[in-house]
Amino acid sequence: MSEQIFTAKAVKKKTMGRTAYTIFTVLFIVTFFFLSAIVKAGDEIAAETYEAGVHTVCSMLHFLPLITVILFSYFCMARRLRDCGKNSYYAWFIMIPIFGMGYVFYLCFPESKATAQN
Repeated sequence: MSEQIFTAKAVKKKTMGRTAYTIFTVLFIVTFFFLSAIVKAGDEIAAETYEAGVHTVCSMLHFLPLITVILFSYFCMARRLRDCGKNSYYAWFIMIPIFGMGYVFYLCFPESKATAQN
């Protein structure tokens, strides 16, 4: 029998380096302001029209930045925390208003676990 060589697929680690995290944080801030502008435009449209359907859709736009903020921040922080060698459950700190924002900026500075070991 001939030997077959099986190559394992490269498993992509769920980590995020310092540079990528900083870039994603800046993109997050830009996205948040863009979505806030969309919500403000929706408020102006809702104020001009008196139809119930338009008003309902414009009111639902208020949840768009909130959902984006929570999901984007959580997943980016979880990947960065894994990269630093910390538990990814610490990403729930973003729910604490002032402490969470400070923790987001703190994660821009520590080195990766792999880099620190070399």
